[in-house]
Amino acid sequence: MKKWIFSALSKQLICAILFVQLAGCGTLMRGESSEKVYRGVDTDIRITTNAFMWLFSGGILPVFSIISMPFDAVIDTLLLPVDLAISNSPKVYKQPAENYVPVFAVNMTGQPDVDYTIRKKSTGEILTQSRTRIIPQAGSASGKLNKSSLITKDNPSAPPESVTISWDAGTRLLQAETTDISDFTESYTPDESLLKAASIIAIFMPCNRVMLVNYEDEYYNYDFIHKQAIQDVFQQLQSLSERSQCSASGQITLMMEGAWK
Repeated sequence: MKKWIFSALSKQLICAILFVQLAGCGTLMRGESSEKVYRGVDTDIRITTNAFMWLFSGGILPVFSIISMPFDAVIDTLLLPVDLAISNSPKVYKQPAENYVPVFAVNMTGQPDVDYTIRKKSTGEILTQSRTRIIPQAGSASGKLNKSSLITKDNPSAPPESVTISWDAGTRLLQAETTDISDFTESYTPDESLLKAASIIAIFMPCNRVMLVNYEDEYYNYDFIHKQAIQDVFQQLQSLSERSQCSASGQITLMMEGAWK
């Protein structure tokens, strides 16, 4: 008799616990809703109208969502002022504090490597300094650039700021048609794809030209320089260099997605 009473009480207790846990399940899962108010009820409706939920849970979860709906409606009503305050609060864009990406400087000149510096054009602030390599390496061997320093914090939809990239003329990549001993400098402006770039590739080419490209991978892939657009530019610049006609190289640009202008 005592065992029967104990067994009956146990079953009732278990059922009560399950009921308390599952009643109001829409409220527990209200974060899944995209609605601004009555998110618990919206979650219940989504579950009960989802055929997969009926099949996956054998109908248990949708049934308890139906049972839970009145409780969730009460809780949603109590939370209505909070949900309205959150939905009406202004959305503030928060610029990441640090957004450093590697800069891979590829030496395609056939000449010794050089040290280079990338600066913000508007202020002259140094963004990164490193050295070129035939096959760049990640980690300490690559430069690092903070992308967010080129993005307007007050208006993130505005185009990124321009940069200058310079290198020591004392270690010329190829013979230049000038006796100027100052550093070589190029100016570039990234496009909006900089926001999604996992790295930046600086391609040092003949005629003392440099091309900057946004890259989707954080590790350098040697196959990158074999892209047709890059090879076309390389062949043109190499031909000009061999004929000592580098003064015409300014007319040659890299036409490919992510290339800085």
